[in-house]
Amino acid sequence: MNKSEIHAGYDFESGMFSRMRSWVDVASWIRLTRIPRILASPSHVAVVLLACIATRTIASFFAEGPLQLGRFWELHSHIQLLVAMFHWTGPLLGSLLAAVLLIIWIPVIQFVCRGGAALAAGKPLPRAGQTLRLVGSRLWRSLFVPILPCLCIVALMVGVFLIRLPSFVADVPLVSGITGWAIGVAAIPVGILGFGALFAVPLALAAMVCEPTPDPIDSLSRGYESLYRRPLSLAWYMAFSGAMVFLFGILLGGIGGASVLAARIVTWVISPNGVQIQSAVDAITMVVVAWQTTLAFGLLGGVYLLLRSDTGGQEAEDLWEPPAAPVEPLPELPKEAIDG
Repeated sequence: MNKSEIHAGYDFESGMFSRMRSWVDVASWIRLTRIPRILASPSHVAVVLLACIATRTIASFFAEGPLQLGRFWELHSHIQLLVAMFHWTGPLLGSLLAAVLLIIWIPVIQFVCRGGAALAAGKPLPRAGQTLRLVGSRLWRSLFVPILPCLCIVALMVGVFLIRLPSFVADVPLVSGITGWAIGVAAIPVGILGFGALFAVPLALAAMVCEPTPDPIDSLSRGYESLYRRPLSLAWYMAFSGAMVFLFGILLGGIGGASVLAARIVTWVISPNGVQIQSAVDAITMVVVAWQTTLAFGLLGGVYLLLRSDTGGQEAEDLWEPPAAPVEPLPELPKEAIDG
């Protein structure tokens, strides 16, 4: 405007839909429908596939034999294999294996989350090299994300245990009843912290690669805030994401079934080979599971942006972009080349 123009003001009586730019302003969860495009990214699916192979190799080693894979259209059947691993190894060694698997999967989750968040924000997929550098630079801080809630829970459990000490000194029903009530009340914060960690830790891992400051405590606080301030939003986004993973699992299962049929035809022509067909089925299954897992991790990045908008009002389009790598200057030509 110039000096002769005067702003007439906003017309707030024109109707809600006339002020909307697009449907995502009415229903922000529509942004999640953009994320399945990550399934066409070879780099993201390949990273998840390598992590799946490493996990299966570790589980097979402790199972003392080859580990039979579940049906490739049921992702939960593969998660059950990890639960069975704790049954085989025991709690102590199982916890150590869980720590090893976390080190393997945390960078994979963050790598895919960053791509899913970019798609949810309406941006193209970032370059794989740029995302790998970002994840690598923040990996050691990200490892503290699952550790901090565990340390807090242990500290609270010690405090709850101290409440029990009077019952050791005076072992009478009255003292035991009073300390029991006190233990029950004091255990509620432990439950809040422990249950919230199931949601806060994955959201915090996404926050570590979506925010300019990689602070584990701030990222965890964002996750707990999303759960306890917007539980209905979180439940809706999880239900919608779960439905997408289930539907795409059926489609990917159809692809896997057709691929298995083609592999069976090829390996049973002329000279049937049972080992060869089983290896082919395992390979197809791992790829389909990697596809489905990639979609799940990508949706995690999109859900984080939506919850960040619901809790703090920050638009999903305001996704932080890491600075570009510095461009090395061209070398100067020697004087002889210029004179020549």
